Amino acid sequence: MNISALVNPVSEGLPRRSSSNSQIIPPSPATSVAKLPTPPATTPKAMPRKRKLRDPKPIWAYREGETLEGEAREQYEQQQQARPSPPPPPTPWQPNHPPSAQPPSYNQGHGGPQSSNQFQPPPAADELHGFERPVSDDPYVYNELVRKLGEFIMNTVVDNNDIRYALEESRHTQVEIEARWGQIENKMTNQRLAGVHETECILKATETHNFRFRSTMTLDQHKRTNGFLNSQVQQSKVPGVQRPNIDYKHVKEIDVFYDLDVPSLEILPAQTRKVLIDSLSHGASSIRLRVTRDAKTNAVLRKVIKSRVANLEISSPQTEWDYRIGVNLEINYPGDFENLSPTVEPGRSSGSTARSKDRISYSWLGAYQIDLTQVIQEHGKNHELELELEPTILLEAGDRALQGDDRDFEKLMTGMLNNLRALSREITGPPGGA
Repeated sequence: MNISALVNPVSEGLPRRSSSNSQIIPPSPATSVAKLPTPPATTPKAMPRKRKLRDPKPIWAYREGETLEGEAREQYEQQQQARPSPPPPPTPWQPNHPPSAQPPSYNQGHGGPQSSNQFQPPPAADELHGFERPVSDDPYVYNELVRKLGEFIMNTVVDNNDIRYALEESRHTQVEIEARWGQIENKMTNQRLAGVHETECILKATETHNFRFRSTMTLDQHKRTNGFLNSQVQQSKVPGVQRPNIDYKHVKEIDVFYDLDVPSLEILPAQTRKVLIDSLSHGASSIRLRVTRDAKTNAVLRKVIKSRVANLEISSPQTEWDYRIGVNLEINYPGDFENLSPTVEPGRSSGSTARSKDRISYSWLGAYQIDLTQVIQEHGKNHELELELEPTILLEAGDRALQGDDRDFEKLMTGMLNNLRALSREITGPPGGA
């Protein structure tokens, strides 16, 4: 079956495509990024029941060979005494098993450090050797971008009491960790962010108010991405290949949005309701219910409230796309929606928010899923590319990292960034155009 044929070509005008040349878009001389005023620092509102900050840093942030100090060492020793015996090692992955409709299962068996006097994470498979080894002879030197992403996910998800209480309160509440491909644009010039940097960098949270993130790609980019991902599915299923299966599914759905008032939230669990109401005082314009139906049968598939928790934005000037890492809370709404009125955006009709989605999803390792989606709304068509990280695996790996066993957490962060980079570099055309 030719999966790429699922993408329907259109003849209308294409969205703006950033130049594929390494010199992406020069900054406007009138509004250079370097000259944008820096807003005054503000003191964020303290979150209730937030754990105290670790001084000088959490256990999971210690590198191999570093000695735990103070409270971190005491906490580690207490955790090791209370920790049960590790389960037997997992069975090695077998590449020759028959293809399965479901992603391969994720084995969670791990052992702990061997010494209570010094934190000794297990040696990485990609230890530094030969000319790569630094003067300190460290077997591993952490990646700064990966570490910053890890801190963001740790603070907003794993070590965020409000989120964890909401998740424990109801099995119908989930946390979503997604990354989007798109462009970071200057609000004043409507041009893609450009400045003194030539390589990847994370934007300061205090500067993002000067920019917007636009998640879109051209039809040609959509087709090229579809073709590349289809080839990866086929290559992963070649007998004897040393890689996990990549599975896909194709769905067509319709989303309709409804506004919810505070009284309509009373049927939700207490902590979940508190998070949603707090979002209104932190800049959210409204609380929306998204009702998703099957495009063929019109059956209701999901009723979800999506609440933004935090965003992290990464500029990548050498490729077609920048990235936004988003953390959201998704709550399955148990109430009725038939008597609710659809959301109406200013200056648009009552049906303008309805979205028709033609989506192909690619998943592997039980940890990652890439969604390639064509979205049709009343005011036009858009093509979107997203990567989701499976929340259960993330939370389990994050909790182990807080206990001193960082076998998977940093690897998940590295994998997330590598997936973003791999697709961006594959689809970005050569300098001067394809």
